[in-house]
Amino acid sequence: MSEMTEKKSAKAPEFSNWGRWGENDERGALNLITPEVVTAALASSTTGKVYNLAVPIQRRGSAPIFAFRNPPQRLSAQSQSDAGSDAPFGAPEDLGSNEDVLILDSHGLTHMDALAHVYIDGSIYNGFSIHDITTKRGVPHCGIDKVGQIVTRGVHLDLPRHQGVDWLEPGTVISSADLQACADAQGVRVRSGDMVMVRTGFLEWWRDQGKPSMPASQPGLGLDAVHFFADNDVAVVGCDNSAIEVMPFDQDVFLGVHLALLRGLGVHLIEHMNLAQLSADQVTECLMVVAPLNVRGAAGSPVSPIAIA
Repeated sequence: MSEMTEKKSAKAPEFSNWGRWGENDERGALNLITPEVVTAALASSTTGKVYNLAVPIQRRGSAPIFAFRNPPQRLSAQSQSDAGSDAPFGAPEDLGSNEDVLILDSHGLTHMDALAHVYIDGSIYNGFSIHDITTKRGVPHCGIDKVGQIVTRGVHLDLPRHQGVDWLEPGTVISSADLQACADAQGVRVRSGDMVMVRTGFLEWWRDQGKPSMPASQPGLGLDAVHFFADNDVAVVGCDNSAIEVMPFDQDVFLGVHLALLRGLGVHLIEHMNLAQLSADQVTECLMVVAPLNVRGAAGSPVSPIAIA
């Protein structure tokens, strides 16, 4: 056994897929999305209706943003005020173009966390050292560029509808039993390689409250819920809240669900998913297509998850 493998074994958390796909693996549970899983997922689309599950990218009003992150900025790079600027390229004066500069936090609004997003004990998923990360180069292992494209079956667990409420109350801790009960009630069985999307109704609550700054209390996944995703070999987990997990953190474990899913199981996370349309149409399963920006060395990326029911 190599020194690296010994180190991984010693550091592996309670929930662990370390070494399952090799000691150099950087894609984690995405390896569960085999060609057979993709082919089977195509049958999940029965109506052909397409849903964009991303909130709009705008400076304010789409979703709350943590104070340590910056709101997105769209700046005009060229417009009609620059008439004639394309003349050197042979364009007539009345022909021009409109262009923008976008400044986006990789973890603002609707986004995907790369496996390199969180660390503890000096390592990220599969035992890669955080000391290999530099400011200029970014994350050399388990970055968002390792994701590529995701096409798989999506399972939408609509907890507020299942419980007969508009939204889960702030601070509600979602357990594995809650997720299983919802799946059973919806008549859907989670399969290996699925993307599971958990609706809490948080975004609807947030809008109903007048869009306050980042609420300190939000409904979300508790530590026990990780068993549901581990037992069912889920590839990706998405949620409509700000951190996937409940806030304040379950059992006062800071980013405990993040560590279990990202670092332990190698399960990518998508936060601030707009699931209201799926809920309104009572969509419980669908074909999911997600492609993060191919930013080398980045620990996350804005995404527009596309559901085809």
